[in-house]
Amino acid sequence: MNKIAYMTCVLSLAFTMQACDDFLDSFPQDTVTNENFWKSKEDADKVLVDIYASLLPKDAIFFDEAMSDNAYLVWDWWGGAQQVANGSYTTSGEIPTNRWNGSYEVIRKCWFLLEGIEKIEDISEQDKNKIIGETYFMLAYNYYVLTSYFGDVPLVTKTLAIPESKQLVRTPKAEVVDYAINKLKEASVMLEGLSQEKGRVTADACRFLIARMYLYNGDYSNVLETVKLLEGKYQLYREGDTPYEDLFSGVAENSCEVILSVVCDKRVGEIYTSHGGNGIMLLKGITGEDPYRGVTPSGSLVDAYPMADGRLIHEAGSSYDPKKPYEGRDPRFYQSIVYPTGQIKYLDVETGTVKERLYDPEDPTTVPEHQYNYSQPSATGYMWNKYIDYSVYAMNSVWDCTNDIIVFRYADVLLMKAEALLQTKGESAKEEVCNLIDQLRDRCSCGRVHRENYNSKDELMELLKNERRIELANEGLRYMDLIRWKDAEKNTIVTGVGLTGQMYGAYMRKDGVGKDDKTVDVDNTPRRYIETRYFNASKGYLFPIPQKERDLNPNLTQNPNW
Repeated sequence: MNKIAYMTCVLSLAFTMQACDDFLDSFPQDTVTNENFWKSKEDADKVLVDIYASLLPKDAIFFDEAMSDNAYLVWDWWGGAQQVANGSYTTSGEIPTNRWNGSYEVIRKCWFLLEGIEKIEDISEQDKNKIIGETYFMLAYNYYVLTSYFGDVPLVTKTLAIPESKQLVRTPKAEVVDYAINKLKEASVMLEGLSQEKGRVTADACRFLIARMYLYNGDYSNVLETVKLLEGKYQLYREGDTPYEDLFSGVAENSCEVILSVVCDKRVGEIYTSHGGNGIMLLKGITGEDPYRGVTPSGSLVDAYPMADGRLIHEAGSSYDPKKPYEGRDPRFYQSIVYPTGQIKYLDVETGTVKERLYDPEDPTTVPEHQYNYSQPSATGYMWNKYIDYSVYAMNSVWDCTNDIIVFRYADVLLMKAEALLQTKGESAKEEVCNLIDQLRDRCSCGRVHRENYNSKDELMELLKNERRIELANEGLRYMDLIRWKDAEKNTIVTGVGLTGQMYGAYMRKDGVGKDDKTVDVDNTPRRYIETRYFNASKGYLFPIPQKERDLNPNLTQNPNW
């Protein structure tokens, strides 16, 4: 087992600092204190790996995807993503509350460590700087999350007693962002040139997060300056017949494309260092242990994948046939999504091997669990292939997947650069932007951009948004893209994107074969109806400040119209 992964999981269970239910409770009332804990580097390491366990995403990315137009979470009791996606969440909603509390809990731990490490005498300067640099990253990462979702948030720059925490006010977003970026810059200097174990924060991980924060906050010139520091160090993974799929299945998790990942290994007893992606995403009837078939891809995401020749399905010259929607598509589609009339992998429990068979919910020869008239088929008609661990072990133990979760990768660097070029140079950046997109397509042997169809900044931006959507699908980034582009308010049926109107799934060639099936018309063909979503543009671009926190601290103002 990976040493860091093991320590992270052990310490997340055993570390004696108590867990906290809300933001105000997250400030120290612990039996572990700055006065009696700090004796050696090992003490600092214990806190640091606990912070790692609390911070970096694993299963969360799949639920984040379900907050967007890329996916659907079928269970309304599971995590709150369904309520965010359909617009029914409130100031007491599970997602906003957990984002707020979780982030400030990690910030508390960061300051506990940053203040405590100064009390350790038996530690080298290099070890001290390394720990401080990693902690600065963790601190900044949480402010990146908080400012992205909530806007103005309290800026905590030390450990606070309960009375102090009850007096906190919200700091302007721009000030918090500047603070976080400065901490990342300090961290990149401290971590420069230091060898790192897989899964640990590096100087380049800091630079990547700096670039993303600049991007999310519209500072495109600084995006371009920052990505220069990453170019030439990484490259797109291109080996084998399915290089894109292999990045996420575990085959190529050590590739030259990965900048930061969460290392996942098999559990040891009750200690988990794995993720539960198979349990969250797989359908019933194909595994040993029972999955929840909770998160499935949407029809609008499927429609976003280009044709194999590089044209989008509604682009001039496209050969797309809405009654044969899965023919001749971008290879990333086949490597990301299991679709009706395609093949689905399953565990043959008798032979202990993983095999393939037909997947078609409208075909009576398909296994009963997958048919639409079964009690729990795929809600959308699709299933994720991306991020599934098809090892025999993980197909048997679906909550114990060992393929790593990629946090930052080089493909996103190319996409950030393309967006920043387009925003700073406009239409004159056309060739540069198209060349960057073509790099992603070349990796998968997909057709290149048909430049004759993109002749304005707006047209190029729509192309780039679409490329980002499919390249980064199921990586937990789509919701925030909809928010920062102000696309969440768009009607999905009308525009192909957005969190308003009827959400749809697979093409229903028999137009409602199941007991309760309902269809909607898309391109004059019936598509499986999922739900009707509503996005309130007057307030939905920011999460509400959790009501419980405002009850405890009246100084916390609420976001507009909440």
